[in-house]
Formats: sequence, C-alpha cells, structure tokens
Amino acid sequence: MEVIDRIKLSMGVMGAAIVIYSLIMMDIEGLRPLDALYFSIVTISTVGYGDYVPKTELGKLITAMYILFGVGIGLYALGSVAEFFIGGYFKKTNQMRNMDKRIKHLKNHYIICGYGRSGKVVADKLEKSGAKYIVIDNNAELLENELEDNPNFNYIVGDATLDDILLKAKIKEAKGLISTVSRDSDNVYITLSAKRLNPNLYVIAKADERVAMDKLLIAGADRVVSPYIIGGLRMAELALKPDILDFVSTFMSIAKYEYDEDLEIRKITIEEGSLLSGKSLSETNIRQESGATIIGVKKNNELITNPSPDVIINTGDVLYAFGTTEQLDNLEKIVKNK
Repeated sequence: MEVIDRIKLSMGVMGAAIVIYSLIMMDIEGLRPLDALYFSIVTISTVGYGDYVPKTELGKLITAMYILFGVGIGLYALGSVAEFFIGGYFKKTNQMRNMDKRIKHLKNHYIICGYGRSGKVVADKLEKSGAKYIVIDNNAELLENELEDNPNFNYIVGDATLDDILLKAKIKEAKGLISTVSRDSDNVYITLSAKRLNPNLYVIAKADERVAMDKLLIAGADRVVSPYIIGGLRMAELALKPDILDFVSTFMSIAKYEYDEDLEIRKITIEEGSLLSGKSLSETNIRQESGATIIGVKKNNELITNPSPDVIINTGDVLYAFGTTEQLDNLEKIVKNK
C-alpha cells in the first residue's frame, strides 16, 4: 500500500474511533457532546489533563481499550507521515504536480510509446535536442525512477493502444508520435489509433518482423524502422567498408567530444514559396550563408548524390545536408524563407 493510502486509512480510522468513543461516553458517562469529543481527543492523544475521568466500571474498561487502540493507530499514522516527508514522498508529490502542469501546456510535442531500450534512446535524443516530449508506458516504477533522475521528464502510466491514454498525452496537439513498444501488433494498433485521432500526426513505428513493416505503412505510419535490419546493414557495411565507416564515426566523435559540436545529416524539404525554388545550388549560396554542405538532392524517385553546383532546386525536392546543429538550423531558416 502506498504511503499516501496508509496515511488516509490511519487518519480515517482515528477519526472514526474518536467519534465512536465520544458517542459511547455520552451514553455511558452522560457527557455533553462537546465534552465527550474533548475527552475523546485528549484520551487518544495520551495527554490526560485529568479534568474528565470515567466514573463507571464499563466506562473505565472501554477507555482502557480505547487508549491501547488509539496509541497503536496514532503511532501508525505518525510513522506514515514521517515516511511521507523523510522518504522523499513530498518531493515526489511536488514533482508530479509540476509534471502535470507541464503536460497541461504541451503543444507541438512528441509522444513516445514504450520506454524500453529503443524508447530510452529516443527520449535521450529528444532531450538533448531540446524537443518537448511525453512518454507512455505501463511500468510505473520505471517512469517514476526516471522522473526522480530528470525533473523535466514527462510521462503517463497506461496502455498506449487506448484512445483515452493517447488523448491524455494531448495527441491532437502533438507534432509526432514514435511507437517503440515490444510487440509489432501493438505498434500497428497504436499507429491506427494515432492517425485516427490526429490525421496530420507524423508517426514513426518500430518493427521487429519484416512482415510487420508493410502492415505499419498500411496502418498509416510515415516511417517504419527495424532495429534488426539497420543493425545488420551496419555490421555488413563495417565488414565491407570498415575504413570509410570508421572515418565517419571517428570524425563525428572528435567533433563531439573534442570540439563540442554535434554533427548530423538532416533531410530538408523545399516547400512551396521558398526563395530557393528555381535556383541552382551555386545560386542559393547555401554553403556561404549557412555553413552546411549539401551531400544529396532527391527529386521525385531520383537521388542525386554529391550534386554539382548547376543542379536546379525545385519545390518538393529534398535536400540532404551535413553540418553542425547550428549550421543545419540556419539552413532550415534559409529554406523556409518565403
């Protein structure tokens, strides 16, 4: 039983005992209601002023039993209250209150369904990127421990396949949903529910089995990720091209740990009305103005790698850019300028 429940139970039992004993003293000892209540409280608290004492034999017997019972329940209540404060439950309650306030004002956030190994990695990346997110998982203890370590952590305990839980996570105001629960069938169900509640939501789902990937796409997932396929491809690439991959990994690690620069590859879509639309790469001056490097351009189903300066950028094209977080943010501002 939780400490809050124990406090409520002990206080309720103590209150009931005070009222019952007061009624008994009114009947047996003939005390007035206020005097009986006063005598009951003084007795259970073991203060014993001595201004009221039972006169009858039955009154004395009941009072003795009442004192023994009252001291026991009083110590139980006192111990529960002490545990609430000393054991950190007051801090926990305050953290929960602050988290509820943050969830209430969430908007353009991400919902992470499942806080297993994949979910933790996703949450950590979003945390470092400064993105707002909320986690849904059935493991209350795991989520509470995470909140203890990270006061800005947001979570809801529950089943992400249920509409009520998704609505509590403010799915209608969310920017995206990432489903990383262990069962593929649950990921399919979550995707269906999420898209029904918010058709504009960007959904990324995890798939363990290859057959589940097509089902998730049919269900409405915008992207499907298979950790096993990605891991297998990575190992194959390491076997076939170890020098190239080692160079990229080493280069990005040096940038991170020696220069505190987060290097990444980002996909940016040219929206309608962008000032870059209709210009060649050389005319956009992307490198000079943002510092980012364009390593690929996707036109419909064609991917142009290492594009030449005369490649024309059109609405709907996708740019693959490499650079620091700041450089890529600057590039997004340039692309979205209308």
